This record gives sequence, structure tokens and C-alpha cells, in this order.
Amino acid sequence: MTELDGLTGKEVTQAFTLHDLEQGWLQQVVFQVEDTYLVVKVDADTDEVILDLLAAMDLQALDKQFSRTQLSNQRKRISYLWRMTNQRGYEDGFQLEFDDMEGTSVQVLAEASRLYLTIFQRYR
Repeated sequence: MTELDGLTGKEVTQAFTLHDLEQGWLQQVVFQVEDTYLVVKVDADTDEVILDLLAAMDLQALDKQFSRTQLSNQRKRISYLWRMTNQRGYEDGFQLEFDDMEGTSVQVLAEASRLYLTIFQRYR
């Protein structure tokens, strides 16, 4: 989690989802955090969430493999990040909370080799 600590207070400039072209399943959620990409994906063997920090992404290559959907065009600062572990010890969730007026959070859960995304706001 140490490398994720450095993202707190930084601005997400872009967020999008990547869906499998064949089945339409959500496979990755990508947050561009200033000059770094935080990629949330699922391990198909364990159904756990994998987090990667990347310096660059080849968006053209991704567009050939996935269907890309923009999540937001607003810039928001990260206030909290959570890795979520279930009662059996599996890391099957991740959550970002933003420092905005609405108290927006994005939660990603892994189940059956796909991701599920929920966006909620505490103050609306």
C-alpha cells in the first residue's frame, strides 16, 4: 500500500473503464492520477483485485482489445484509498474517496473473473 500512499491529495485528471469485447465484462478501471495511471483489474485465477501503477499507457492498443468508456470529465483530488479484504482473506475490493462537495467514492469489487463498479455520493 506504500506506493498508493503517494496518490493521496493528488488529482485524478481522467477515469475510464475497459470492457471485454467478447463478453462485455468490466475488466479494468483506470484512473489517471496526474502523470501516473492507477489500473484496477481482476486476476482471473483468484478473482482478486490487482492494482498497478504505470508511468504510461498505450491507449490505442487498449482500444483494440477493450471497449473504453469515460467515467468522468471532472478533476477530483483523492482523499482516501482502501484495499478491501473479505472474511476469507481474499483482496477482492478497492475503493477511492474524493475530496469533493458530494463526498464521491468509487468502489470496485471482483467476482467471477469480472469487476463490478459502484459510484456513490455521501452528501447527495
